[in-house]
Amino acid sequence: MSGGQGAGHRRDLADVPIRLAATVLLLRTAPSGLEVFVQTRASGMEFAPGVTVFPGGGIEPSDEGDLTVTAARETLEECGVRVDPDALVPLSRWVTLPGRPRRYDTMFYLAALPAGQEADLRTTEAVSAGWRTPQAVIDEWLAGRNKLMAPTYSQLFQLLPFETTEDALGWAAEAADLTPVAIVDGMTREDRRFPGWAEYAEGSTIY
Repeated sequence: MSGGQGAGHRRDLADVPIRLAATVLLLRTAPSGLEVFVQTRASGMEFAPGVTVFPGGGIEPSDEGDLTVTAARETLEECGVRVDPDALVPLSRWVTLPGRPRRYDTMFYLAALPAGQEADLRTTEAVSAGWRTPQAVIDEWLAGRNKLMAPTYSQLFQLLPFETTEDALGWAAEAADLTPVAIVDGMTREDRRFPGWAEYAEGSTIY
């Protein structure tokens, strides 16, 4: 499948300051294997309209400069799950390219769904949410039924080998690469080196 363009957001705006942010891949082990909680953003959003994402957002003054606190707060606000900031496992770090309406330096974390808690859709920024296997989300993207930004695809791609939450968390704690990934204008698809970059370049929406 040839790669198309992204989901209708501007790419030619004046540069804006980069804001720290955190995103959480909330995980659970289901009969079908490892599942992750994903949301589809509302089509009217300025940033990433209609795109499938994980819960997350920008740092706030109340977080006191701690991105694990940001990650836990956003997870509670967006899907009603209370995670322990100390239990978050860093997976990767991405920097939004210039020319977008908002730019973020984002840390992606893994977190196990705490026992006795349920995730649901609580944010008005999204129109749907639910648990999916990483492969199912990627398959829907390949079929053109959802939209994935490169960071989201890359996180899903890294989870493909794992069947359980424990396996994914254990691997990330030992082997996750936290070198910032920064994609800039003018890069060819071959230059966009991140986990899963070659597979992403063949997909249906390219950012």
